[in-house]
Amino acid sequence: MRGQSFYGCRSCREPLYATSSPAIPAGWDWEIDHQQPGDCANGHLMPPTGTATVPEDLANAARVLLVLGN
Repeated sequence: MRGQSFYGCRSCREPLYATSSPAIPAGWDWEIDHQQPGDCANGHLMPPTGTATVPEDLANAARVLLVLGN
């Protein structure tokens, strides 16, 4: 069983929030962005959005998400 994951930005190291809602037929609709607005080199890649089982499967997730815990 997978535990709780927390996300930070790979560029500016600031914390990110992740929101989701169930997507039909499978997966979740995700949006991930900085908790506080500010300058970030990854700003052009934010927010990663889309349908995936976990946020790490979203487009550009490997470039922007720093996964803490799981």
